[in-house]
Amino acid sequence: MDRYTIHPEIDQDSAPYWKSLSEHAAKMQKCEICGEFRFPPAPTCYHCGKAGGNWETISGKGKIYSWIVVHHPVDKRLAEEVPFIVALVKLREGSRVVGRLIGCNNDEIKAGLQVRAVYDDVDSELTLLNFEIDI
Repeated sequence: MDRYTIHPEIDQDSAPYWKSLSEHAAKMQKCEICGEFRFPPAPTCYHCGKAGGNWETISGKGKIYSWIVVHHPVDKRLAEEVPFIVALVKLREGSRVVGRLIGCNNDEIKAGLQVRAVYDDVDSELTLLNFEIDI
């Protein structure tokens, strides 16, 4: 049985993002007009409102903006995995994304901590974007 039997619903806006994760090269939309990256994917820019945008590979590097430590499993399938850390990461490109912070202890985390992307191949159909401390 897969770790997660519930997968995100992939639509025409998010499909390139999920495909890029499966290829271990995260991409995000970048506005052709103002040059800002945006996440989550959307048909129009959050910054200037213009439609369209290009998909560009991101560095996968950023800083911890905020985080929580999950002690109570939000789903019984996660019972064996608690506690785990969920971080809000501000990427070098400017967007903020959420992912698990792996390979560190709760007392090591602080705002501004440098992190880098790691890819979690959950199963043949789902790869998640997680982070680890960038030494």
